[in-house]
Amino acid sequence: MKNSTTLRKVDLNLLVVFEALYATENTSRAAERLGMSQPAVSNALARLRGMFDDQLFVRVPRGVQPTAKARELIGPVREALGLIGRHIDNEPEIDLATYKRLFRIVIIDPLEAIVMPQVITTIMAQAPGIDIENIQANVNFYEGIRNGSIDFACFAFPVDTTDMVVEPICPADLVVVSRKNHREIKKPLDYETLQRLPQIALGRELRGMNNVDKNLVAQGIARRVKYMPSKVWSIPPMVERTDLVGLLPRRFVQEIAGNFELDIHELPFEMPEQYMYMVWHISNDLDPGHTWLRELVMRTIRNNGPSAIPVDRTKGFADPKAG
Repeated sequence: MKNSTTLRKVDLNLLVVFEALYATENTSRAAERLGMSQPAVSNALARLRGMFDDQLFVRVPRGVQPTAKARELIGPVREALGLIGRHIDNEPEIDLATYKRLFRIVIIDPLEAIVMPQVITTIMAQAPGIDIENIQANVNFYEGIRNGSIDFACFAFPVDTTDMVVEPICPADLVVVSRKNHREIKKPLDYETLQRLPQIALGRELRGMNNVDKNLVAQGIARRVKYMPSKVWSIPPMVERTDLVGLLPRRFVQEIAGNFELDIHELPFEMPEQYMYMVWHISNDLDPGHTWLRELVMRTIRNNGPSAIPVDRTKGFADPKAG
């Protein structure tokens, strides 16, 4: 009885205010987004605090910051609002010119420099109230998606869980990079040389989030990884100035090649195609602002993906949905 009594006291409008505060982290911006006065939002927050017996949002220099309880609640709140919205309004719309929201996303290094300049340019022109924070990727990024602290992720790791939506967005065709005129490499790069040379690769934890190492083992190649940086962007300058070689996505290498003295080599063996995925929580599937940003990012990735650049067509691209 206690739970049903508590449920009857819940004001749906308060949950809408809660979601807006969580998304904007600012009472003034939440008020603008909802078409309310700032005192009305502050009053709603006071009622929310009483309802959940928690501060929910604490003041920080630039606005407010969600508490652990708020991060725990945001997923179920957004799921509930999304479910209600689907039955009330099948075609929700937003006014991009006035829409205000902070999105926290994960865009891995090889994609960020290629995709985000165009995304931000579009946002500044069409939706100036949208801000984006790119969160440093880690092996538990899906927990951030689940608890609402991350809106979506573009990653090389297909999450296998029923409460996530996972969509393949582009292949990640790999090439080998070395310093210019590497003294131990005769072109074309052969299998034995690649196996012998010391390599640079991300740390084991991050490498475990894709299938590169697994596929190399299947090819009988034991990597001699001598240095493990924490960011992909550290690999090109290290390769340029040492005898290390590295495996990187072809599109990323083409983007940065003009900044470094590198030779680019095809893999000396066939390797199953790596794929990049976009992952988001099912509760955000029909959120209009979330949908707009997802589609913008996906469209930009696909417009700048493998179909837009020269690749070795003899290898082809595997269908990520095929067995």
